[in-house]
Amino acid sequence: MYDALNAIEGFWPMDFSENHTIFFRNLTGRALTQSSLSDKDLLLYLSDLLIDFMYIDHLYRLRDEKGRPLEYIVDMLMKAEAAVPHEKKSHYKQIGDYSLFLLGMFPESLSRGKRMIPQSYYADAGKRSYITASELEGDSYNTTVFRKLAEKFEGCVLSLHWVREYSHDPFYQYMFRQFGVT
Repeated sequence: MYDALNAIEGFWPMDFSENHTIFFRNLTGRALTQSSLSDKDLLLYLSDLLIDFMYIDHLYRLRDEKGRPLEYIVDMLMKAEAAVPHEKKSHYKQIGDYSLFLLGMFPESLSRGKRMIPQSYYADAGKRSYITASELEGDSYNTTVFRKLAEKFEGCVLSLHWVREYSHDPFYQYMFRQFGVT
């Protein structure tokens, strides 16, 4: 559908992905302010995370041997532990991102059905995963960002919760429609 819309000259005022980036950066910036976290690195990371996880297959990047998405943090942690060294960092980053996203955007999903695991378990797994990713990271900037995510994990969860709250606001619902975020 979006390919067809992108083909219409002038339909989007700028590149489709630029619209999402600007929109989510503004929304995330406001949420970080509400959470008393003014940090450019966290702003960039969290807004990019929201854009990335707009696609459900990105939320479930970790897969079992048969190619089925891993939905449970325990399974993800076991996969990360068993991973070959060059895959470990991306696995732990994914676990941190997954935990952060679920706790901030869909915390109720952790207390339904088969997921009767306390939110504190997801928070601890997310923090530990970001710490491990920071230790495995070769780039000093990314190491710093992963450490910030671990240290300020609860504040990042709160910020994503604010994003969730804003997304229910009629003004933001209108903006979502205008930017093609549905």
